[in-house]
Amino acid sequence: MSLADDYDADVTFYHRDGTIYADTRAGAPEHLLALLDDLGLDRHRVEGDVWHQIPDEMDEIAMKTMADRLVPLMARAGYRVDIDAGLFGGTAYRAALAEQAAHRPPPSPPPPAAQARRTR
Repeated sequence: MSLADDYDADVTFYHRDGTIYADTRAGAPEHLLALLDDLGLDRHRVEGDVWHQIPDEMDEIAMKTMADRLVPLMARAGYRVDIDAGLFGGTAYRAALAEQAAHRPPPSPPPPAAQARRTR
């Protein structure tokens, strides 16, 4: 069982010992693992356990910025993501949310019956 299983998420991002990890559910599908690969995370495998981590050669700020940007991308792809509170909510995350909102279609107007009637 993985942290993602514990948190009922597809991917759990957490920070430990200067490294940011992305833990997927036990038996995660290959397309999810490949997506994490494509987003720039390094895949590791030991005795059947698979995890990803942000490349070690990045400095702390770059690692947090990368993790911050990955969350909305993963959510937009339809995955449930849990992220350590220390990684979440930075400027990269807010910029990604703003970009996501800019691409969202405007809400449709309410139906005529739901509109308030004016009286004198």
